[in-house]
Amino acid sequence: MKLTDEQYRKVMRQGWNLTPDIYDRVWTPVLREYSIGCIERARVRPGDRVIDIATGPGTAAVLASKRAGESGFVLGVDISDRYVEEATAAAAGRPNLRFERHPMEQLSLGNHQFQAATCVLGLMFAAPPELAFAEIARVLAPGGRFAGCVWGRRERCGFRELFSILGHHLQMEVCPLFFALGVPGAFARALERAGFSEAREERVETALHWSDRDEACAAVYDGGPGALPFSMFDDEQRRQVCDEFVASLEPYRRGSAFEVPAEFVYASARLPSSPS
Repeated sequence: MKLTDEQYRKVMRQGWNLTPDIYDRVWTPVLREYSIGCIERARVRPGDRVIDIATGPGTAAVLASKRAGESGFVLGVDISDRYVEEATAAAAGRPNLRFERHPMEQLSLGNHQFQAATCVLGLMFAAPPELAFAEIARVLAPGGRFAGCVWGRRERCGFRELFSILGHHLQMEVCPLFFALGVPGAFARALERAGFSEAREERVETALHWSDRDEACAAVYDGGPGALPFSMFDDEQRRQVCDEFVASLEPYRRGSAFEVPAEFVYASARLPSSPS
Protein backbone atom coordinates (compact mmCIF):
# COMPACT_ATOMS: atom_id res chain seq x y z
CA MET A 1 0.00 0.00 0.00
CA LYS A 2 1.28 3.46 -0.89
CA LEU A 3 0.06 6.57 0.91
CA THR A 4 -0.94 9.72 -0.92
CA ASP A 5 1.05 12.84 -0.06
CA GLU A 6 -1.85 14.11 2.04
CA GLN A 7 -2.12 10.82 3.95
CA TYR A 8 1.63 10.77 4.48
CA ARG A 9 1.62 14.29 5.94
CA LYS A 10 -1.19 13.28 8.28
CA VAL A 11 0.89 10.32 9.50
CA MET A 12 3.86 12.65 9.97
CA ARG A 13 1.81 15.12 11.99
CA GLN A 14 0.34 12.45 14.25
CA GLY A 15 3.68 10.70 14.60
CA TRP A 16 5.59 13.78 15.68
CA ASN A 17 2.79 14.66 18.09
CA LEU A 18 3.49 11.35 19.83
CA THR A 19 7.13 12.24 20.44
CA PRO A 20 7.95 11.60 24.12
CA ASP A 21 10.58 13.24 26.29
CA ILE A 22 13.16 10.55 25.55
CA TYR A 23 13.16 11.56 21.89
CA ASP A 24 14.12 15.11 22.82
CA ARG A 25 16.78 13.83 25.20
CA VAL A 26 18.34 11.59 22.56
CA TRP A 27 18.10 13.95 19.58
CA THR A 28 18.36 17.51 20.92
CA PRO A 29 22.18 17.37 21.26
CA VAL A 30 22.36 16.25 17.61
CA LEU A 31 19.92 18.95 16.56
CA ARG A 32 21.92 21.60 18.36
CA GLU A 33 25.22 20.72 16.70
CA TYR A 34 23.79 20.71 13.19
CA SER A 35 21.55 23.70 13.88
CA ILE A 36 24.67 25.74 14.54
CA GLY A 37 26.14 24.45 11.30
CA CYS A 38 23.06 25.47 9.31
CA ILE A 39 22.87 28.93 10.91
CA GLU A 40 26.52 29.57 10.07
CA ARG A 41 26.10 28.39 6.49
CA ALA A 42 22.97 30.51 6.03
CA ARG A 43 25.02 33.47 7.27
CA VAL A 44 22.33 34.65 9.67
CA ARG A 45 23.14 38.24 10.66
CA PRO A 46 21.83 40.81 13.13
CA GLY A 47 18.59 42.28 11.83
CA ASP A 48 17.73 39.33 9.57
CA ARG A 49 14.25 37.89 9.30
CA VAL A 50 14.73 34.12 9.43
CA ILE A 51 12.44 31.13 8.97
CA ASP A 52 13.33 27.74 10.43
CA ILE A 53 11.50 24.97 8.57
CA ALA A 54 10.43 21.77 10.40
CA THR A 55 11.67 23.41 13.59
CA GLY A 56 10.71 20.55 15.93
CA PRO A 57 11.51 21.63 19.50
CA GLY A 58 12.77 24.96 18.14
CA THR A 59 16.49 24.34 18.67
CA ALA A 60 17.67 26.07 15.50
CA ALA A 61 15.06 28.83 15.78
CA VAL A 62 16.23 29.79 19.28
CA LEU A 63 19.87 29.84 18.20
CA ALA A 64 19.00 31.89 15.11
CA SER A 65 17.06 34.40 17.21
CA LYS A 66 20.19 35.02 19.27
CA ARG A 67 22.19 35.62 16.08
CA ALA A 68 19.48 37.86 14.52
CA GLY A 69 19.25 39.92 17.70
CA GLU A 70 16.57 42.35 18.86
CA SER A 71 16.43 44.04 15.46
CA GLY A 72 15.76 40.71 13.72
CA PHE A 73 12.96 38.16 13.84
CA VAL A 74 12.75 34.36 13.62
CA LEU A 75 9.70 32.25 12.77
CA GLY A 76 9.88 28.54 13.50
CA VAL A 77 7.33 26.39 11.66
CA ASP A 78 6.47 22.72 12.11
CA ILE A 79 3.75 20.25 11.18
CA SER A 80 3.38 19.10 14.80
CA ASP A 81 0.93 20.90 17.07
CA ARG A 82 2.72 19.57 20.12
CA TYR A 83 6.13 20.81 19.06
CA VAL A 84 4.75 24.25 18.26
CA GLU A 85 3.12 24.44 21.69
CA GLU A 86 6.26 23.26 23.51
CA ALA A 87 8.59 25.51 21.52
CA THR A 88 6.31 28.50 22.13
CA ALA A 89 6.34 27.88 25.87
CA ALA A 90 10.11 27.48 25.90
CA ALA A 91 10.58 30.72 23.95
CA ALA A 92 8.52 32.89 26.33
CA GLY A 93 10.20 36.22 26.85
CA ARG A 94 11.83 36.34 23.41
CA PRO A 95 9.93 39.01 21.45
CA ASN A 96 11.91 38.33 18.27
CA LEU A 97 10.87 34.66 18.11
CA ARG A 98 7.55 33.03 17.22
CA PHE A 99 6.36 29.53 16.37
CA GLU A 100 3.46 28.52 14.10
CA ARG A 101 2.10 25.29 12.66
CA HIS A 102 2.69 25.01 8.93
CA PRO A 103 3.42 21.96 6.77
CA MET A 104 6.68 22.66 4.95
CA GLU A 105 4.96 21.87 1.66
CA GLN A 106 2.31 24.57 2.21
CA LEU A 107 3.52 27.60 4.13
CA SER A 108 0.57 29.94 4.68
CA LEU A 109 2.86 32.94 4.50
CA GLY A 110 3.36 35.81 2.09
CA ASN A 111 6.06 35.96 -0.55
CA HIS A 112 9.60 37.25 0.01
CA GLN A 113 9.37 37.78 3.79
CA PHE A 114 12.71 36.40 4.97
CA GLN A 115 16.40 36.99 4.35
CA ALA A 116 17.48 33.53 5.51
CA ALA A 117 16.00 30.06 5.92
CA THR A 118 17.22 26.93 7.71
CA CYS A 119 15.99 23.35 7.89
CA VAL A 120 17.69 20.86 10.19
CA LEU A 121 16.93 17.20 9.43
CA GLY A 122 13.47 17.96 8.10
CA LEU A 123 13.44 17.84 4.31
CA MET A 124 13.73 14.02 4.24
CA PHE A 125 10.09 13.98 5.41
CA ALA A 126 8.66 16.35 2.76
CA ALA A 127 5.90 15.02 0.53
CA PRO A 128 6.67 15.86 -2.17
CA PRO A 129 10.16 17.33 -1.59
CA GLU A 130 10.04 19.62 -4.61
CA LEU A 131 7.03 21.42 -3.17
CA ALA A 132 8.88 22.11 0.09
CA PHE A 133 11.88 23.50 -1.81
CA ALA A 134 9.58 25.69 -3.89
CA GLU A 135 7.89 27.04 -0.76
CA ILE A 136 11.23 27.91 0.84
CA ALA A 137 12.24 29.78 -2.30
CA ARG A 138 8.89 31.57 -2.39
CA VAL A 139 9.05 32.99 1.13
CA LEU A 140 12.66 34.13 0.79
CA ALA A 141 13.43 37.61 -0.50
CA PRO A 142 15.64 38.04 -3.59
CA GLY A 143 19.19 37.26 -2.55
CA GLY A 144 17.85 35.18 0.36
CA ARG A 145 20.11 32.51 1.81
CA PHE A 146 19.29 28.90 2.66
CA ALA A 147 21.15 26.20 4.55
CA GLY A 148 19.89 22.80 5.66
CA CYS A 149 21.05 19.30 6.45
CA VAL A 150 19.72 15.80 5.87
CA TRP A 151 20.93 12.27 6.49
CA GLY A 152 23.48 11.14 3.94
CA ARG A 153 23.94 7.99 1.88
CA ARG A 154 21.95 4.98 3.04
CA GLU A 155 25.00 2.73 3.12
CA ARG A 156 26.81 5.21 5.41
CA CYS A 157 24.03 5.23 8.03
CA GLY A 158 24.10 2.24 10.35
CA PHE A 159 20.47 2.68 11.40
CA ARG A 160 19.31 2.28 7.78
CA GLU A 161 17.11 -0.80 8.37
CA LEU A 162 14.63 0.98 10.66
CA PHE A 163 12.14 1.75 7.88
CA SER A 164 12.38 -1.54 6.01
CA ILE A 165 11.79 -3.44 9.27
CA LEU A 166 8.76 -1.33 10.09
CA GLY A 167 7.47 -1.54 6.51
CA HIS A 168 7.73 -5.34 6.53
CA HIS A 169 5.44 -5.54 9.55
CA LEU A 170 3.06 -2.94 8.10
CA GLN A 171 3.14 -4.45 4.59
CA MET A 172 3.74 -0.98 3.14
CA GLU A 173 6.59 1.39 2.39
CA VAL A 174 7.61 3.78 5.15
CA CYS A 175 9.59 6.89 4.16
CA PRO A 176 10.79 5.37 0.86
CA LEU A 177 12.66 8.59 -0.04
CA PHE A 178 14.28 9.12 3.38
CA PHE A 179 17.84 8.82 2.03
CA ALA A 180 17.13 10.28 -1.43
CA LEU A 181 18.58 13.74 -0.73
CA GLY A 182 21.69 12.08 0.70
CA VAL A 183 22.72 10.78 -2.72
CA PRO A 184 25.74 12.81 -3.89
CA GLY A 185 24.53 15.93 -5.70
CA ALA A 186 20.82 15.35 -5.04
CA PHE A 187 20.38 18.07 -2.40
CA ALA A 188 22.16 20.70 -4.50
CA ARG A 189 20.20 19.76 -7.62
CA ALA A 190 16.89 20.05 -5.73
CA LEU A 191 17.82 23.57 -4.65
CA GLU A 192 18.82 24.54 -8.18
CA ARG A 193 15.53 23.24 -9.57
CA ALA A 194 13.73 25.47 -7.05
CA GLY A 195 15.55 28.53 -8.39
CA PHE A 196 18.55 28.74 -6.06
CA SER A 197 22.09 29.36 -7.26
CA GLU A 198 25.56 28.72 -5.82
CA ALA A 199 24.32 25.44 -4.32
CA ARG A 200 27.00 23.38 -2.60
CA GLU A 201 27.10 20.26 -0.43
CA GLU A 202 29.32 19.21 2.46
CA ARG A 203 29.43 15.73 4.00
CA VAL A 204 30.09 15.03 7.67
CA GLU A 205 30.81 11.61 9.18
CA THR A 206 29.60 11.12 12.75
CA ALA A 207 28.27 8.49 15.15
CA LEU A 208 25.05 8.14 17.11
CA HIS A 209 25.46 6.97 20.69
CA TRP A 210 22.66 4.94 22.26
CA SER A 211 23.19 3.65 25.77
CA ASP A 212 21.23 0.43 25.40
CA ARG A 213 18.57 -1.46 23.46
CA ASP A 214 15.69 0.56 24.91
CA GLU A 215 17.24 3.89 24.02
CA ALA A 216 18.05 2.73 20.48
CA CYS A 217 14.46 1.64 19.86
CA ALA A 218 12.96 4.73 21.49
CA ALA A 219 15.17 7.00 19.38
CA VAL A 220 13.78 5.68 16.10
CA TYR A 221 10.29 4.38 16.90
CA ASP A 222 8.88 6.55 19.70
CA GLY A 223 8.66 9.70 17.64
CA GLY A 224 8.52 10.82 14.05
CA PRO A 225 7.66 8.91 10.88
CA GLY A 226 7.31 5.48 12.48
CA ALA A 227 5.69 6.53 15.74
CA LEU A 228 2.04 6.31 14.73
CA PRO A 229 2.10 2.74 13.33
CA PHE A 230 4.49 1.60 16.08
CA SER A 231 2.05 2.92 18.69
CA MET A 232 -0.72 0.82 17.12
CA PHE A 233 1.19 -2.48 17.33
CA ASP A 234 0.49 -4.86 20.19
CA ASP A 235 3.27 -5.66 22.66
CA GLU A 236 4.43 -8.71 20.73
CA GLN A 237 4.71 -6.82 17.44
CA ARG A 238 6.65 -4.02 19.13
CA ARG A 239 9.03 -6.56 20.63
CA GLN A 240 9.57 -8.16 17.22
CA VAL A 241 10.24 -4.81 15.53
CA CYS A 242 12.72 -3.81 18.24
CA ASP A 243 14.41 -7.22 18.15
CA GLU A 244 14.96 -6.93 14.42
CA PHE A 245 16.21 -3.36 14.64
CA VAL A 246 18.63 -4.16 17.46
CA ALA A 247 19.90 -7.16 15.49
CA SER A 248 20.66 -4.83 12.56
CA LEU A 249 22.81 -2.73 14.93
CA GLU A 250 24.87 -5.69 16.14
CA PRO A 251 28.02 -4.65 14.23
CA TYR A 252 28.02 -1.41 16.22
CA ARG A 253 27.48 -2.86 19.69
CA ARG A 254 29.87 -1.74 22.40
CA GLY A 255 28.91 -3.80 25.45
CA SER A 256 25.29 -2.91 26.15
CA ALA A 257 25.62 0.36 24.19
CA PHE A 258 25.69 1.12 20.47
CA GLU A 259 27.93 3.47 18.51
CA VAL A 260 26.23 3.73 15.14
CA PRO A 261 27.96 5.40 12.17
CA ALA A 262 26.02 8.06 10.28
CA GLU A 263 26.54 10.62 7.58
CA PHE A 264 25.03 14.08 7.34
CA VAL A 265 24.88 16.32 4.29
CA TYR A 266 24.77 20.10 4.53
CA ALA A 267 23.55 22.08 1.55
CA SER A 268 23.61 25.84 1.18
CA ALA A 269 22.50 28.16 -1.61
CA ARG A 270 21.13 31.60 -2.33
CA LEU A 271 18.42 33.08 -4.51
CA PRO A 272 19.40 35.46 -7.29
CA SER A 273 19.25 39.12 -6.32
CA SER A 274 16.69 41.48 -7.85
CA PRO A 275 17.66 42.93 -11.20
CA SER A 276 19.38 46.28 -10.79
